[in-house]
Amino acid sequence: MGDILARRESGTLIITISAPERLNAWTRAMRADLAAALTDAAADPDVSAVVITGDGSAFCAGQDFNEVVTWGSDTEWISEIHDLYRRVLTSPKPSVAAVNGVAAGSGLQFALLCDYRVASRDARMGQTEVRWGMASVTGTWLLEEVVGPLRARTLALSAELLPADRLLAEGIVDAVAEPDRVLDAALAQASLLASYPAASFAATKQWCYERLRPRLDQAFADAHVLHHEVFAAGVSRAGAERFLARHESRTASPTK
Repeated sequence: MGDILARRESGTLIITISAPERLNAWTRAMRADLAAALTDAAADPDVSAVVITGDGSAFCAGQDFNEVVTWGSDTEWISEIHDLYRRVLTSPKPSVAAVNGVAAGSGLQFALLCDYRVASRDARMGQTEVRWGMASVTGTWLLEEVVGPLRARTLALSAELLPADRLLAEGIVDAVAEPDRVLDAALAQASLLASYPAASFAATKQWCYERLRPRLDQAFADAHVLHHEVFAAGVSRAGAERFLARHESRTASPTK
């Protein structure tokens, strides 16, 4: 699967987002591969749980802006993300995010969709999209579900990356571990969740999804409209170009 790697440890499937040279920022193809891996895991009787982590120093920095600069306002990517989010929410198997480093934008969102989140003490997570010219809709809605509307608005508009202690205090993650213990802690939690009766776990998770689904679908309907407007105005492409220029400058002059 290229930039999406999968290996099994006992009954747990470990999926690694692997593009460390760009902090595991994902492309449309990577999200399609991740969706396929989640679907396969849900149907595999030998998989009892799934742990998702990142390669290197990041979990997932969100959308790869190298791809964004090639998009137009009619590029069909919102529905692809909607499909990925549904797949993790509707999987009957436990899903645990091992957040080993930065998780921004849709990377943060994906972690929030998992059933449990373990973060590295070095992790930073935030809804940073408005800083780079992207409408922050689905991420702001997901944060509302965790921290409430007022706090979600502040986090989305400030585009702040929160450190692990604040993430834990606000309930954005469920546990914090030392950097070299994050995956082990996530695997232990996945094993615990998988030890519960599969039928009762799946039934409860499905009920939770059905309660959430109308708000999820409305958030994505709104995202379609607002992302189209921002892209059509040229704001998103300009933001992506600004981000890439900043990254290139820092790479060329690491002392800055």
